[in-house]
Amino acid sequence: MKMKLLIIAAIVALFTGCKNEEDFRDVIYFTGTETTPTTKYSIDGPSDIGISISASCKVKNDVTAQVQVRPELVESYNKEYAKNYKPLPKGCYQLSATSLVLAEGKYVSNPLRLSITSVEDFEEGVTYCLPISIVSVEGGLPVLESSRTVYAVINQTIITYATDFGGSGYFAVPFSDDESLQSVPQVTMEARVYVKEFKGSNPFISSIMGIEENFLLRFGDVNIDKNQIQLAGGKFPVTGTLQFETNKWYHVAVTYDGAQIKLYINGELNATTDAPRGPIDLAASKGFYVGYSAGGRQLKGAVSEVRVWTKALSEADIANNICYVDPTSDGLLAYWRCNEGTGKAIKDWSGNGWDVTVTGSVSWTEGVRCPDN
Repeated sequence: MKMKLLIIAAIVALFTGCKNEEDFRDVIYFTGTETTPTTKYSIDGPSDIGISISASCKVKNDVTAQVQVRPELVESYNKEYAKNYKPLPKGCYQLSATSLVLAEGKYVSNPLRLSITSVEDFEEGVTYCLPISIVSVEGGLPVLESSRTVYAVINQTIITYATDFGGSGYFAVPFSDDESLQSVPQVTMEARVYVKEFKGSNPFISSIMGIEENFLLRFGDVNIDKNQIQLAGGKFPVTGTLQFETNKWYHVAVTYDGAQIKLYINGELNATTDAPRGPIDLAASKGFYVGYSAGGRQLKGAVSEVRVWTKALSEADIANNICYVDPTSDGLLAYWRCNEGTGKAIKDWSGNGWDVTVTGSVSWTEGVRCPDN
């Protein structure tokens, strides 16, 4: 019996050893794609991006990889990763070569140059993707299949204005004029926000947007830190876990789908709670405000890309459209880009007529970048 067990163990060890040898064989791959095939770049204008291949070992002889642009892969990438990228427009880029050489004794090749030669055909707020694949190899090493294609994701940085309330300005939205908004089954509110100073006195509240005691996105309260975000009102508050910093841009969003309230920070889910509260009354008599709620609980800071939706956006929807969204998007109730740069009037880009005027003082922050990293 003992001999049988030893033989079985030896067979298992033999096959395990073969499998490990296969799993850990030396390979080549696009540099930086070991854990994800995506590399992200933000550009202001024409730019050069370096792309190279790496090996899991110091190569014993020259290894040459032929590469090819494959825009047709964008569609399948979007489906797999829940994105809405577009192929990089033809004529706006060039590759300096169609092959990469890993020289004998090296781990990494010299890079080829992906040149973005023009951004004139870029659409505002659109993120582009350029898949580049290894199509053949000479020199003996196989390709790591999960890294055969690198997806170069390219954002054009938007440089714009933002509305700075300075702690005394805000705007009211006359949703109460529309009876159809008295019972909204699903809601999303989102904005980019930059706080200069959190409220330092009781009740420590800095309001972002919404309706007091109903559906209000705000920072702080007497029972949470002044720099914690919270969706308050309606008996189902939900508080974020992040301690926000001053003088830093964040994207914040809250969704209600009829069953749960979810808080998102910079496109990622941060907190959630069950909330069987029924439809939201966006036309409530207390009024819908941006930068204000009852008792002078105003925002000392700036906002940009402020939006209200009559549907619950998904995490992918939020993450994919932080800097801009198509104004004709389904369910978009109101959209204030807050990029006027002068005066007190702020346009609603949704086409639904919710143009507003700032009450109190307002200034305009120049050179706001999105993405800002």
